[in-house]
Amino acid sequence: MSSEYEVIDQITVSLAREIKDNESCYTGIAIPLAVVAIQLARMTHAPNLDFIYGGYWISPDLDVDLFSIMTDVELFELSIPKARGFSKLISMYNYWGGPKATLDFGILRPGQIDQYGNINNSIIGKDLNNPKVRLPGGAAVGDICNACHRVLAYVPRHDTRTFVEKVDFITARGASPRWRKEMALDVYQGITTIFTDLAVLDFQTDDGRMRLRSIHETSSLEEVIENTGFSLIIPDPVPNTLPPTENELEVLHTRADPMEIRKFDYRAR
Repeated sequence: MSSEYEVIDQITVSLAREIKDNESCYTGIAIPLAVVAIQLARMTHAPNLDFIYGGYWISPDLDVDLFSIMTDVELFELSIPKARGFSKLISMYNYWGGPKATLDFGILRPGQIDQYGNINNSIIGKDLNNPKVRLPGGAAVGDICNACHRVLAYVPRHDTRTFVEKVDFITARGASPRWRKEMALDVYQGITTIFTDLAVLDFQTDDGRMRLRSIHETSSLEEVIENTGFSLIIPDPVPNTLPPTENELEVLHTRADPMEIRKFDYRAR
């Protein structure tokens, strides 16, 4: 492992490690860190990853530079005919033969998230007609949470504005086992893991509440508690997040993301 890395590297590497080979996933094109993590996983341990990228089904044997098609509109248009297929989210269920045969996982960046994994990407404020802030909107968030078997999320800046006791608006329901069973969605777990600049969190609890899974070596338990707007379930002892290895950093910096687009998602404390 290396001592020469930034917090944004830790988030990206930790997210990439959660991706398994031969899986299928969905991510949008407006969350660059997620795209970089997918690229890193493909170049290290998951070469057979299938994924939908901005609506296009990318097969593992397609030689596509994700960074280039993210930043070059003309190149993105030229890459479309090479994609194995095209999927509109409205027909996601039919595309894989029904809801029981959908994607292994999706990746999101929540605007707000509460202790049960409910996500708000719609508005901040209680007045729907006059919100304080308009977030990007629902887009595919609800589909991903209820059509992917698990959902990974990342929050580049862990603070009480994002981790709130109760979200102002539910764009997508969270990890509550009871609710998912009642709605016949228990085959889909909702958000399972969250990667932040302070820690890794999950919902491996009986009631679906958020749990602290590990703390990065660059942060502390006190800092995590102070920047979370509700009481986390905290194991004793709290494990440390495994730092990036030399190989992961080399691939990340020189091949997966040489232009450092992952930093578009990050604002230092």
